[in-house]
Amino acid sequence: MDPEQSRRCALWSDKITNAQVYPANFMSPIISTKNDADFVARGVGFLEKAIREALSEHGCCIIGLSGGSTPKPIYEALGKEKMDWSKIWIFLVDYRYIRADDPNSNQFLLLSTQLKNAAIPESQIFFPDTSLPLQECINLYDRHLKDLLKKGAPDIVTLGMGDDGHIASLFPPLTDAAFGQAAAIHTTTDTFDVRDRISVTLPVLKKARQSIFFLKGERKKAVWDEMMASNDDEKRWPAKKIDGACVVVQ
Repeated sequence: MDPEQSRRCALWSDKITNAQVYPANFMSPIISTKNDADFVARGVGFLEKAIREALSEHGCCIIGLSGGSTPKPIYEALGKEKMDWSKIWIFLVDYRYIRADDPNSNQFLLLSTQLKNAAIPESQIFFPDTSLPLQECINLYDRHLKDLLKKGAPDIVTLGMGDDGHIASLFPPLTDAAFGQAAAIHTTTDTFDVRDRISVTLPVLKKARQSIFFLKGERKKAVWDEMMASNDDEKRWPAKKIDGACVVVQ
């Protein structure tokens, strides 16, 4: 774990009350929350603090956001926080290759939650353009992300974990492309909804200054425990590549 990541996680952990913190081999802290409201509050608290730190340190904040139902109430509550949203850039860590206005798209998720209230300039919001043919869409998103990341590494990345151990849309066993030079790649799944996916690569996720996993439900906890007990590497468990992440579970 990077010493700075350890320091930040420890500082945040010290501020948490009435939460159970468990040790982890390569990620800490793991915050066990009491109920839905506590889960949302902890998630918002981490993200707000991380954003304000980035704004204080270098005047802007780059955030990579995951989709799904788990972080939805967190994003909605975060968007209502008063901060200088004009200095924040966001991108999606993964995307289903479906129409932008499909209720199952991550773009729809963000537009109906965080971006409903957070006044981030449109030019600072990066979504894949799924109106394009698939490979054109991926190539364009890859170029946009590389241009964005010339400003610096992501300050924050939010992640979840699937029942098979996938993060973003990087499905085990990972291909070599997941570890390559591209910022965004094409992935596929025959297990989950929508076969064709767009995902950022592990090097992009790993460079994030702060990362947080949102895990909800007994099944997700069991998968996490299985990963922690496993000797398999990041091709099987890509989350093992994300050193120093904080983990909020319910």
